[in-house]
Amino acid sequence: MTADLERAHSNLTGHLLKMHNWARQMTPEQFDFTYHPAAPTARTLVTHAWQWLVCDRQHIEEPDASKHPRVPEAPQDPQALCAELAAEIARWDEMLQAMPAEKLDEKRHQFNRTGWDWSVRGCVYHMLQNVIYKHGQLSYLAFSFGLDGTEPYAAPFPNPIYEEVFG
Repeated sequence: MTADLERAHSNLTGHLLKMHNWARQMTPEQFDFTYHPAAPTARTLVTHAWQWLVCDRQHIEEPDASKHPRVPEAPQDPQALCAELAAEIARWDEMLQAMPAEKLDEKRHQFNRTGWDWSVRGCVYHMLQNVIYKHGQLSYLAFSFGLDGTEPYAAPFPNPIYEEVFG
């Protein structure tokens, strides 16, 4: 595995596993909670990440999008959705670990549309960007529910650490 792919693999699977861990801890009420109708629920965040993981994996494995099966609808049960996410994390882990370096430069056209040119590397980095963003949003909800073990969340700002270490 190239250093580039190793970093992407480590970051992607790391964020996904943390995201999965937060989602598994949420009650059904927390999974569907939103602070505002315009804000995403945990269900929306997990579904969005999971469905795009499926979609982009299909683009990586089969360049002709007309041959892709449609992405499955998300299960209604939060734990069943978490199980689907876990299975897709495993598929990505296996796919990335087995991926030869030269595959990263193979060209793709998202949904076979011209003007949407990208590479397999682009697919991987699209998912990395998407998952990091969704993980951050889900973490906000997890912190607000006290799932990190502390309530309320206290951000570790750097200056108090400097004061503690150096006086």
